[in-house]
This record gives sequence, C-alpha cells and structure tokens, in this order.
Amino acid sequence: MMADPLAKEKAFLKEHQAELGVEHPGKYLLIKNESVQGAFETYEEGVNAGVLLFGAGPFLVRSILQPDDLEAPSIPALSIGVPLSLHRRQENPTSLI
Repeated sequence: MMADPLAKEKAFLKEHQAELGVEHPGKYLLIKNESVQGAFETYEEGVNAGVLLFGAGPFLVRSILQPDDLEAPSIPALSIGVPLSLHRRQENPTSLI
C-alpha cells in the first residue's frame, strides 16, 4: 500500500483543529507540511493559491469546520480541472497569510 502523501498535513490539521478554528473560523485552510499557508472563503480559492505556490505538488485544502473530511482523497488541481501540464513549481513559494 502506498503512503499517504498528505499524512503530515492531515496530522497537523487534526492536532491543531481547535486553535485553528479560533484563528480562522469558517475558513478553508491551505496546509503544506506542518504550516498553514493561507485561509480562504472557498475551497476553490485555497486550491488556486496552492497551485500558485506549489504547482502540482501535494498540499491540503480543508474546511476547518469539517474535520471528518481528513480521510477524503485530496487532489485539488484535478478536482477543479486544472491541467497539470500548466503548472510550474515556484522556487521559493511564500505564505499567503
């Protein structure tokens, strides 16, 4: 079985759910490794920011209000129909918070 490429991001969100809920109520969080890179009103905004920052690389966008979604698959670029061939990974991505 293949390892979950978003295991670190999911564990971070699960561990910090309460405090992130206070800091970013009702938002969709863009998480890379163990860091929130942005908080957005919609899933699509979070995915678009993730694609700009990380290209097709793995990142997690989840609603702070739906912790049960952590087990759902996460392929943001494909879920909004963004062709992976159009992405370029930035050398030094910066946070959007």
